[in-house]
Amino acid sequence: MFGLGTLSLPADFARLGWIPALACLIWFAVADVYAGTVYQRLSLKVPAAVVFDEIGYAAMGRLGSAMVYATIYFSILLQPIMLHLTCMESLRQTLYMYNISAELACLIVTVLILPLGQMHHIEDVAWVSIFGTVGMLVAMLVVAGKLVAIYITAPAAAPTEMVAQGQGFHSGLVGAMDIAFAFGGQINWMRYITTMKKRSKFSSAVSITAVFMTVVYLLVAVTGYSAFGAGIDLHKPISSVVGQDAWTVVMNAGIFLHCIIAYQVNVNVWCSLLLHVTMPKYAKELTVTNSWSKKGLWLLVTLLCITVAAFVAYTLPFFSIVMAVIASLGDVLSMFGLPCLFAIYLLPLRTWESGLCKLLVMLATVLSGAGMYASLQQLVEAYHGKT
Repeated sequence: MFGLGTLSLPADFARLGWIPALACLIWFAVADVYAGTVYQRLSLKVPAAVVFDEIGYAAMGRLGSAMVYATIYFSILLQPIMLHLTCMESLRQTLYMYNISAELACLIVTVLILPLGQMHHIEDVAWVSIFGTVGMLVAMLVVAGKLVAIYITAPAAAPTEMVAQGQGFHSGLVGAMDIAFAFGGQINWMRYITTMKKRSKFSSAVSITAVFMTVVYLLVAVTGYSAFGAGIDLHKPISSVVGQDAWTVVMNAGIFLHCIIAYQVNVNVWCSLLLHVTMPKYAKELTVTNSWSKKGLWLLVTLLCITVAAFVAYTLPFFSIVMAVIASLGDVLSMFGLPCLFAIYLLPLRTWESGLCKLLVMLATVLSGAGMYASLQQLVEAYHGKT
């Protein structure tokens, strides 16, 4: 996921060391490009499919659809936590001169997002995403500039390592999952594909985007790790460790704008998905009516979403580990796990590609399980260290 995933990369390199981190970055970039070709072919095979669970249903019936809901869609329910946490951190850094507490930052974000979340239709809020994109691009430029300045003017607090020593295997897996998160977002690809006039161009668009993201990621990761070395704070985004000045305000204001808009959209997706699963009748009626009872129901669901996100974000303010939990559950499986599984059932694959898909399904399953275990272990360890 371009933006948030970038902010953890220097810490991920510190968790892994140069060789494993670069290998992970290249691997997930290649996997992202291959995923683009698989999604394109699946969408052409099942042209009526608009969302990914419909591809799963076409491939394996209810089991395929259930697998999508139990993993990838469930990870969507965790996204508000990540966004609430990032909004809190970026707000505190933007207003660093006032030294606001985590409690106050959490409350401010909650008060802001609750009314923003009352828009029922995602198309009503999608147009403002351009402002969030601009904000994140400005933030990335400032981050890169500050990292270069730090690298030139000050020695690293600790040396870099070819292979990280002392971090442990679980910490390394968290780093690998964070890199997967940076290349994530495949869950939204079906919606993008269905809006294209020529679906056959989708894989080319993914390839171009993957190259662009890889260049940006390498710039931030290599410069950040070189500037701070193995001593970088593993739990905070890079935007929170580059020093506090006027540029910090600009950078974190851009990140906050990006995240609050993404949070607004994600609350909409979260509530729509929850209502679709638990109360499909009301979910359908919300798309055509706007009565006070429906508004009240939407308010209660958004309140549930935001309250849970705020509580978890405040209790577990560990940026990169929370990111790794989401990536383990959703991004790895949506990148090359379930798409390859469904491709085996739906597409006329050659022998070598069928074997490749089977291998990727097994690899994704192992990575997802190991990443989830390691992330939860690190989360518990970090929480006990905090308390």
